[in-house]
Amino acid sequence: MAAAVVFALATSAVLLGMVYFRRYRITRPPLGVMTLGDVAFMLGAIVLIPYLYLRLPGWLVAGLLAISAFGLLQVLFEPMVRPSRMSWLIAAIIVVADIVLARQLGAASLAYLAGNDVVLVLLAVAVTNVWAQSGMRARDLALLGAGLAIYDVVATALLPLTGELMARLAGLPLTPVVAWPTDAGGWLGLGLGDLLLATAGPLVFRKAFGRTAGRIAAVIALAAIALPMLLVLSGRYAGAFPVMVLLGPAMVTQYLFWLRANGRERTTIEYVRDEAGVEESRSRGVEE
Repeated sequence: MAAAVVFALATSAVLLGMVYFRRYRITRPPLGVMTLGDVAFMLGAIVLIPYLYLRLPGWLVAGLLAISAFGLLQVLFEPMVRPSRMSWLIAAIIVVADIVLARQLGAASLAYLAGNDVVLVLLAVAVTNVWAQSGMRARDLALLGAGLAIYDVVATALLPLTGELMARLAGLPLTPVVAWPTDAGGWLGLGLGDLLLATAGPLVFRKAFGRTAGRIAAVIALAAIALPMLLVLSGRYAGAFPVMVLLGPAMVTQYLFWLRANGRERTTIEYVRDEAGVEESRSRGVEE
C-alpha cells in the first residue's frame, strides 16, 4: 500500500509538471536564464543546507521551509488564477494548513502525511517549471544529476547525513519527504530532491529535444523510482536507497543519446516557436 501511494504521488508530480509546462507560463521566472554557474551554486547549496538545518533551531528551520514553500506556491498559482493576486492567498492557505495539521494532529498522522505529500507534489511542479522555463539546458540538468548521484552516495550510503537530516525534519511542518506508513509499522518515503530531478527530466528534455524525448524521460524517471521500492519491498535492500544513483546516470545517458541523435539542443526560443507551429498545424487540421 505504501509503495503504491508513494509511486502514485511521484507519477502525479511528473505528469502534472508536464501538463503545467505545456499550458502555463510562469509570469516572472525568478532565476533569470539558468547557466552552469547556477547549477554549481545549487550543488553547493545542496551540500551545505543539510548541515545548516542540523544546527539551526527547529523554529527557524520551519520558518525557512514555510517561506520557501509560500514563494514557490505563489509563483505556481499566479498564471492559473484570476485575479493573479489570489495566488498569494492560495499559497498562504496551503502553507498554513500544512503547519496546522502538523501542530494539531502530529507529523506522523495520516492527515498530515496526506496533506504534506500533496504540497510536495505542488512544490515539485513549481520548482521544475521554474528551472525549465528559466532556460535550464539538458546539459545542465545532466551535470546536476551526475553531481547529485555522487552526493547521494556519500550522504546516504557512506555517511549518516541523510538519516540524521530526515530525523531532524520529521517533526516539523513541510517535511521534504513524500512518505506513507507501511503495514509493518515503518514508513516508505521519497525525498523532495529525488522528486525534483524526476519531474524536471521530462520538461527539460522535451524543451531540448522534443516530445518523444520528454515522454521517454518520464518513463525512465518513474522506473528509477519504482526499482528501489521493489528492492526494499522484496527484502533485497534495507535502509535508505540513494535514488539519485539511478536518476543521475539516467539523465546523463539520455542527454548523450539525444545529443548524438539531434546534433544539438533546442533553445527555449526555438522550443516556443516549434510548439506554436505544431499548435497552429493542429488548429488548421481541425478547421478543415
